[in-house]
Amino acid sequence: MSNSDRREENQGSGDGDRRQYRAPTCFNCHEPGHYANQCPHRDRRYYSSRPSTSTSSGRPRSPRRYEARRAPSPTRKDSELREQLVELTHGVAIMREHIDAEKAKKEAKARRKLEREREKEEERRRMEEEEARRAEEEDRREAKLRKKQEKAKKEATTRAEMKKEVTLHAAMLMSEIKDDWIRQWKTSMMPVTVAGNKDEKGKKRVEYGSDAESSSGCSSEGSETSVTQELSEKTRQLCITEKRKREEDVPLEGSPPMELPPKRTPYKGGIKITEPCERVTRSKARRKCVRTPIPAKMKTPVKTLITKTLKSAKKKTPPSGRITPANKALLRLRYRDAIIRELKDCAADELQRICKEEGLHYDGKIDAILDIAEYRSRVRFAGEEREVEVIPVSDSTDAGPENVPEGTQG
Repeated sequence: MSNSDRREENQGSGDGDRRQYRAPTCFNCHEPGHYANQCPHRDRRYYSSRPSTSTSSGRPRSPRRYEARRAPSPTRKDSELREQLVELTHGVAIMREHIDAEKAKKEAKARRKLEREREKEEERRRMEEEEARRAEEEDRREAKLRKKQEKAKKEATTRAEMKKEVTLHAAMLMSEIKDDWIRQWKTSMMPVTVAGNKDEKGKKRVEYGSDAESSSGCSSEGSETSVTQELSEKTRQLCITEKRKREEDVPLEGSPPMELPPKRTPYKGGIKITEPCERVTRSKARRKCVRTPIPAKMKTPVKTLITKTLKSAKKKTPPSGRITPANKALLRLRYRDAIIRELKDCAADELQRICKEEGLHYDGKIDAILDIAEYRSRVRFAGEEREVEVIPVSDSTDAGPENVPEGTQG
């Protein structure tokens, strides 16, 4: 029977119940329900059980239609292998757990290390902020101290400058006061000193203007010309005829007359021969006679001017046991100047105390110093103070020795 006949027979019989096909059987594990490419046990190879027809083609073919044989039971070797597989699986799980635990420990350690580093960084940052704040506070304190020192130094400098200015002003005032006193003393005592020196030789004395008017004029104008300038101005008014010699025995407060040796021409040596010559002629010049020395007794004393003698007499101290009004005024002036120099370094409180003790009114430092000096000099020379009568030179010509005051008689 050919294949076509069988197909037709099958079609004819197909009108009834359809033939039931068996489930596929795996050629690898011989288990029904799946094919070999879907076998879960691919490590098993049972190629010997495959049908012979499978070797003729490279394609897999369905098994023949015959009753499946009973699957062989697993052997002892397979059970041992399965037990080893289970043990290995359990060991792998344990190793997995151990690895996970170690990894967790490492992660926890790394996390703690990171936290410690973060804490250290935070601590370091906090310490840096604290140091910066402390340094800023120290700089602020130093700046404040430096500013305070500069202020104190500036105040000390200002105080020193003020003290210097006050001292300079006081010195200038004292110098002006001293000059004023000296000028007043000279203008008041000079006429008395000049009037005490009488001049008997000559026809009459030289008439000058009144010293009272000149002194009042000088004081009113406030000029600071010295006595030398005043005398030079008065001397310009004199004529040649008015100048005359004085007596040899004019007493000038006990000073002897000044004697000077006569002028002499220095003696010149003989003839100097600069170049030698064959012929030396005789000089026709007149020979100078050698002068005989004049004995000291025959020398005429040289008189000096009255102005020079007055200046030299002022410098000399008066003889003992004789105090003139001029010397008294000079002593009082020196005593007052010494008191001013002593009180110029005193403070205001001390000056106020001294003024209270002396019974004076305190009106400023300079005025207090002058008032105290004036008061003490007045108390010191109270018994010796005496009014001095000023006699102009023009009025003293008619006065004789009996009209001259006792203190001015030489």
